Amino acid sequence: MIAHKLSGPTVILVVALFLQLPGTSLYAQRKPDETSYYRTVPVPAHLLPIERAYGSSSLGSVYFYGGKKLSSPYSLEIPFFELNDPEVTHHFKAFRTLVTVGRLTALVPLAYILFQNNNRYNGGAYWTVYGGSLVTSLTLTIIGNGQVNKAVTRYNDMLSQPRIGLSASPIPMTGQIAVGAGVSLGF
Repeated sequence: MIAHKLSGPTVILVVALFLQLPGTSLYAQRKPDETSYYRTVPVPAHLLPIERAYGSSSLGSVYFYGGKKLSSPYSLEIPFFELNDPEVTHHFKAFRTLVTVGRLTALVPLAYILFQNNNRYNGGAYWTVYGGSLVTSLTLTIIGNGQVNKAVTRYNDMLSQPRIGLSASPIPMTGQIAVGAGVSLGF
């Protein structure tokens, strides 16, 4: 009865608000707690460690995966998502967001010029906007690179955790089963 009286945009607004309430989102993720460091699935064996080149700075790092130099930190997306660790994924997504916003701030001086109300040139205001845009862009890039470095550190920590395995195999001619356990350390 109530939905019949509401208009289309109102129904859409109510549904959108419902999806934003805590615990009601269709895409709600489990919040990390103290058990987030224990994996329910094993780390895929084909993943290789990521190495950061010596001399890399916070303005940009050079990474190696499997001995091959990667063209950018965006190339790390595949091994990060194959690991399927929420903390690694969070750091990488934060990196992408921060770097994208940092790049978009470079457009602020252009917007200032285009949307200036009067045609008089105010050099001091322009250089203030330009400098602020530059500082903001560099700051966001440095913070974003810190996030990808945290993701690499966590990724390598997850790969270096001991891998425990158990196997059972029939022994030929005896009909008995041999049970074995194994532990793999490091990478």
